[in-house]
Amino acid sequence: MEGEITNFKEYYDNRIVTALIGIEADINNVEKIGKLIGENKNVEEVFIVTGDYDIIIKVRFPDYMSLEKFIVNELNSIQGIKKSKTMMVLSIIKDMYMR
Repeated sequence: MEGEITNFKEYYDNRIVTALIGIEADINNVEKIGKLIGENKNVEEVFIVTGDYDIIIKVRFPDYMSLEKFIVNELNSIQGIKKSKTMMVLSIIKDMYMR
């Protein structure tokens, strides 16, 4: 098959990964949690929002493993985060910071 990926580790280790992460948080600590998350250099944007999530963040990592470590080690260690959902970006149509 044309374009078939046979070495997934190599593929994921050598690609910049962009993701949006929706976070459900303790409502009394949303701003504090958002500021704490924003201290990570790979977190590009932090939004406090209405709807299904309390916070949405945009992250960009040099590889998939770095994103995984951020989710597993950093996000999971923050008190007040109830749950999160990570949405991997497949392609970027417009990003005002990527010119």
